[in-house]
Amino acid sequence: MSRTPKGERKFLGPFSEQEVTLSLADLPAHDEVEVRLELFVLKSWDGNDAAKGPDRWVASVDDGPILLDATFSNDAAPFDARYAQSYPEPYPQGSYPGLTGAAQKGKLGYPDASGYGSRGDAIYPLTFTFRHTGDRLTLRFADPPRGEANEQWGLDSVQVRVRKRKTGDLLVSNNVSNSVLRYDGKTGVFLGFFIPPGSAGLSNPQELVYGPDGNLYIASFNTREVLRFNGKTGAFIDIFVPAGSGGLGFPGGLIFGPDGNLYVADSFGGTNSVLRYDGTTGAFIDVFASGGGLLVPQKMAFDKKGNLFVVSILGNNVVRYDENGAFFPAAGQSGAIFIPGIDAVTVAIGKDHKLYVGTTAGDDVLRFNARTGAFIDVFVEPGSGGLTDFVDMEFGPDGNLYIPDFLPGTVLRYSGKTGDFIDVFVGVGTGANAATLTFMPSKHHHKPHGYEAD
Repeated sequence: MSRTPKGERKFLGPFSEQEVTLSLADLPAHDEVEVRLELFVLKSWDGNDAAKGPDRWVASVDDGPILLDATFSNDAAPFDARYAQSYPEPYPQGSYPGLTGAAQKGKLGYPDASGYGSRGDAIYPLTFTFRHTGDRLTLRFADPPRGEANEQWGLDSVQVRVRKRKTGDLLVSNNVSNSVLRYDGKTGVFLGFFIPPGSAGLSNPQELVYGPDGNLYIASFNTREVLRFNGKTGAFIDIFVPAGSGGLGFPGGLIFGPDGNLYVADSFGGTNSVLRYDGTTGAFIDVFASGGGLLVPQKMAFDKKGNLFVVSILGNNVVRYDENGAFFPAAGQSGAIFIPGIDAVTVAIGKDHKLYVGTTAGDDVLRFNARTGAFIDVFVEPGSGGLTDFVDMEFGPDGNLYIPDFLPGTVLRYSGKTGDFIDVFVGVGTGANAATLTFMPSKHHHKPHGYEAD
């Protein structure tokens, strides 16, 4: 514990090229954690500068996500890209002026030791929210070793809150009645139409996906549009992506990327590619990915590094592109081919960061190493639980795998850990012609459990 030169403010630190851990045990039942803290960036942080750094700071969770891996810069002189920082984006993606996002600059009394016009200190308020269910939690904070390390950092106002999330209701598309049905997210009981048949011209709905704005986006295949509906009420808002925008033929898969933009699998009659649209306006940005074995793209999934996996229906493979849309094949494969010779219909990334692939030949779900493409196992056995005909699957808020079985109109639930059949979550007929599904965003209980370090 130290005090700042000015104001004698107490904080944890200073640290340099060190890892600091915070471990908590005997946590109450929960499924989400929120971490709030103030990061003190002290002395001559040089951001992305390769000669002296890069000066990174990393926050991570044991057996969990990397919360932040970014560079910081205390440079206050006119913008010089050499001393730019990646924050608020992860390193090496961002290039922002030093001190971007800082709540306080030069208020703690540390001198500028850089010699080129910097502030001696800055304070960044940071908040991280992530899924977690265990009774133990370990957080790690570090500035990785580098060639020249005269930088320091500290922490203050560290708060950890655990809370339970209310399971959002389940939405299931019916591409025969051109509607979206709603079911209780805990019991599977039918609650009625969320979007009535044919609303706003909805015809042959494909992928359902919630956007960063909390609204529901639907690929309307027959009208060649992406429609936006109120995520809470189901009321129509607008045509988010018009027919033909960016060469769009027939939209199939939809997914919002790490950049907040909407990615659309243009499956038939158009560009035979993955198109990218502005996540706020719906304006066409670019053809993000195409070629390399992609033939009739459909379902998509991003991994934690921003790599995109796409089902190539007529190519009988799964292809992979990197965060820039460049081919990223598995070792020994050509083009962008990641898993060859597989009649895949859908893909998902699990909590274990493995790639799950649903197939039509076996009516099963296979598991692969998402980094190498190596086969791991048959996760859901052929026909398990009566599975016969599906084109979608999703890991639910409870961590289990939900699969809509089209012809009987059921939604089947499988263990997210073992793949074993659990139950028929939505019964026969109630989800007639169940095509695709998603869960409504969960809501938090208003009284979280809290842990705080001053």
